[in-house]
Amino acid sequence: MDSLTQIILGAAVGEAVLGKKLGNKAMLWGAIAGTIPDLDVYIKLFTDTITATELHRGISHSLFFSIIMAPLLAWFVSKSQKITLGVITALVFGFMVSYSAFVQKTENIWVLITMASVGLGLLAAVYFVKYKSTATFKQWSWLFFWTLVTHPLLDAHTTWGTQFFWPFDYRLAYKNIFVADPLYTVPFLIFVILAMCYKRTNPKRRKYNNIGLIVSSTYMLITLVLKGIGFGKFEAVLTEEKINYIEMDTRPSPLNSILWNAQVETEEGFRMGYYSFFDTKEIEFGDEIAKNHELLIPYKDQKVVKQLIKISAGWYLVNKAEQDTLIFTDIRFGQFGFENDSPFIWNYKLWMNEQGVMEAIQIQPQFNVKEGFSEMGKRVSGN
Repeated sequence: MDSLTQIILGAAVGEAVLGKKLGNKAMLWGAIAGTIPDLDVYIKLFTDTITATELHRGISHSLFFSIIMAPLLAWFVSKSQKITLGVITALVFGFMVSYSAFVQKTENIWVLITMASVGLGLLAAVYFVKYKSTATFKQWSWLFFWTLVTHPLLDAHTTWGTQFFWPFDYRLAYKNIFVADPLYTVPFLIFVILAMCYKRTNPKRRKYNNIGLIVSSTYMLITLVLKGIGFGKFEAVLTEEKINYIEMDTRPSPLNSILWNAQVETEEGFRMGYYSFFDTKEIEFGDEIAKNHELLIPYKDQKVVKQLIKISAGWYLVNKAEQDTLIFTDIRFGQFGFENDSPFIWNYKLWMNEQGVMEAIQIQPQFNVKEGFSEMGKRVSGN
């Protein structure tokens, strides 16, 4: 899920674990711990983009990481809250600045200066604020364990999923919620803010925090039910139209849980279908889009090809491009549009270098974001 949602969840879990003892400090440390697993994006500074993508949501999003990291963080915090908070703040903003400067290659110097200034300002605040540890090592350990472990458990509901059972090479991905969903995040945020407004001894504080956890969790369960209903609708149409297929995968469209996308794998390609709970017409599957997997056969031993196939979990297609290059498309993240020729969001350009090694770079298709979301809004409403 997006960073804001993870911060909110971390704050709510921190409050549930140690709110009565620490008050808003429990929320603060919960919010901080809720962002730590995503620091794995630092990998991009030390390796190539494909390898970093392959490792994303790996060990840092595992049960193993939560078990090991919780007592370690508890030990640091029990020794010095100030130093620990300062180091984490420096890591987060240090990454933001370095990633923007060296990976994104941001040319606007004022953006970099602003980001660096905010980070330095927060570090200064950390330095001057007084902290007093009133919790035991065991209590800190429980706070960090639950705030760390709920992060990957939430991410497991998205399309990308998490390698929760690392080191086992298995990715947990329920694909029942988009990476950012206002219906999950906004009510949750409102109740967490309401809880913050009361003293730690006031029963209303725990009441509002619990309501936030219950409402968000209930919505998550509802999306699982909606996914099941959507899957049944798609399956019925495939059976009725006698469409032979190998596998079907379903997921919600961006920012909502009303419009669902089905990706159906056949022997030679993929077919796309959409279903909105406001639809009044039967589901229609588009024409088959050729996989062209055979185009990668000459390069099957190339490292980058193996990585991309693993990253896509087999849901990919390949097309020829100009000058002896190939376009590898990970179709799991859908199209920006509802036609067969609508651009897929996640693509890589592949080519052989002079040393005979295949290289890859992620490319972004051209599309009108405003127009695309307007079209999606109409499709959500059943048009």
